[in-house]
Amino acid sequence: MKKMKKNINNQESLHSNTSIIRLLYRLYKHISPRRRRQLFLLLILMVASSFAEVVSIGAVLPFLGVLTSPESVYESVYAHGFISLFGISTPDQLIMPLTVIFGTAAVVAGMIRLLLLWVNTRLSFSTGADLSFNIYQRSLCQPYITHIERNSSEIINTISTKSNIVIYDIILPIFTLVSSMIMLSVILVAMLIINPVAML
Repeated sequence: MKKMKKNINNQESLHSNTSIIRLLYRLYKHISPRRRRQLFLLLILMVASSFAEVVSIGAVLPFLGVLTSPESVYESVYAHGFISLFGISTPDQLIMPLTVIFGTAAVVAGMIRLLLLWVNTRLSFSTGADLSFNIYQRSLCQPYITHIERNSSEIINTISTKSNIVIYDIILPIFTLVSSMIMLSVILVAMLIINPVAML
């Protein structure tokens, strides 16, 4: 009996996931080619934001290390190239350039994150506006008898309500989910490359 219930739950979950994917695909087909190109650019911006986050996170450790123990950072093998590039001769000289690098990385990452949030929100509402326009246009093209039987204010109210549901409950959460997944993947890959044992 428990196995039957488990199988039924698994089938319902699989059907639910399939129907969600199908609905998302149907929604994507209704998006204009212009918005699809903008979605591709948004994807590139998400990847760029993820790399900026990795750089800003990676700049924290050298910055904290040079504040607490500049001698250990100065003697590190990884710092030799940086030391020779800036012509640093003493451990104390590491503080200023690493502070500037850390501050710049944090500011750039924050600006890219704000840009991503702005583009994300703007594209979500633009896509929702396009869908609302298409729905309203199709409603206007209905036969005359349909317009007589229905109240125009109810149609407008329904379109605005449904478009808000699509924007706030579907498009914005999907963009946020994709952005978070890309950022998580990039950070995990970077950690695996730097130190897989510590990451695991």
